[in-house]
Amino acid sequence: MSNFTNGLDDGFIRFSETPQALQKGRQIQVQSVVVIIAIQLLFILIPFWPIRIILSGLFLFVIGLSWRRWMDWSTTPFAVNPSHPLMELLSDKEAKVMIRLHDGRWELAGEYRYRLVEDDLLKGFNLVTLDDNYSIFGYFTDQKSQSSSLRRTMALLNQALALRDAHNGEADEIEDARKRESMDFGLLKREWPDDEDTQDALGPIAKKLKGQE
Repeated sequence: MSNFTNGLDDGFIRFSETPQALQKGRQIQVQSVVVIIAIQLLFILIPFWPIRIILSGLFLFVIGLSWRRWMDWSTTPFAVNPSHPLMELLSDKEAKVMIRLHDGRWELAGEYRYRLVEDDLLKGFNLVTLDDNYSIFGYFTDQKSQSSSLRRTMALLNQALALRDAHNGEADEIEDARKRESMDFGLLKREWPDDEDTQDALGPIAKKLKGQE
């Protein structure tokens, strides 16, 4: 995990270490442990070896899936400073967000939201700024398609940026970004995440800030 934070500015906290994300991480661990224990009990209680072989395969599958799910969550590629609302410290200092690119560099997020656009050369996705020029922020991932975990990452990142802007008292440009998206003529083919995708770990804080607007 130390390699993951190499280059991250001092004082920034990985998303997975924020209070709400830690709570979600514990939920992932508990769910995994419950399923694993249930499979082990079935293995003990059922004496038939054909079923035990199936349970053994299921056990290994669940172990691998749980590890992958945990790693995806713990390496969510952005971080916040202590003043960010995700830290729940009620600070009046400027909130900031840093984003980790595929090559391991951490870059300070700009004022706009971001979306993914396929990179024709590298066969992955670039992180594109939703400004007037759709500027490329950097090469974000080598995944060949937008998996559910990747869509969740983008939803969490953009909501973290929205919380940052609300804390800093800046105008929310998200509606303008949606209008630009609808006017696009196919150069940038993307999908906006569903509203429920933005609820992971950030929902309670987002609702609180929204009520203050």
